[in-house]
Amino acid sequence: MKTKIQALVLSVVEYKEKDGLVKVLTADSILTLYARGLFKPNSKNLRLVQPFSYNEFMIEDKMKMPLLLQGHTIHYYYHIQEDLLKSSCCFVLHDLIQRTRKEENLFNVLLDCWNSADKNLDDFYFWACIVLKYCIEQEGIQPFVDGCVHCSSTRVETLSQKDGGFLCEKCNHGQYPKWSIEQLKKYRALFKCKEENLDYVKNHFNFNLDDLIYLAKWMEYHSQKNYPSIRFVENIRGLN
Repeated sequence: MKTKIQALVLSVVEYKEKDGLVKVLTADSILTLYARGLFKPNSKNLRLVQPFSYNEFMIEDKMKMPLLLQGHTIHYYYHIQEDLLKSSCCFVLHDLIQRTRKEENLFNVLLDCWNSADKNLDDFYFWACIVLKYCIEQEGIQPFVDGCVHCSSTRVETLSQKDGGFLCEKCNHGQYPKWSIEQLKKYRALFKCKEENLDYVKNHFNFNLDDLIYLAKWMEYHSQKNYPSIRFVENIRGLN
């Protein structure tokens, strides 16, 4: 059966000889599309499957994976591809999205992130952090932010990746640096907010590259999987 889908291209890799596998995010799923002859010199589909492309594809359902037949580009976010830091940040998001088991909300939020990339850097980091929030929540590894993860005290002073949530002074034992009140409030708001509250969080708190890296490393730590894309962003952080 042939079907039309709208999708965001996350990644493309060569498969067997001259064929390709294209990872895409749709409104309700993450799909791997099989593209025959994708890397042949006369391929018409290669230009369609570049990361940061918002496309409409015609696919055919097959036993193992959907077959990519043809398509057209709705919008290509070339400005992301041309910016080393932004593209590297997005590749982190794409890697972690592919890790998740659910896809609720991710399509529209990733699209918001791509749309903001050439307009406002603060907005870009905000939407990137929302993507990571959803990935973390959908994996069930969100931090405990209602109080100290060990004793439930509301007089918290830091967030511990290892402990999985906020720590008070007593339970922290000086292990981890104290966070500012503003930073603690920001992370509580981030993980307490629902979709309808995103504008409030966006208007009251500033998110930056450090937040993006922290959230990505949170998911990396709790999923027990190494992501070279995160290391790369850490390495180029000092260049900007």
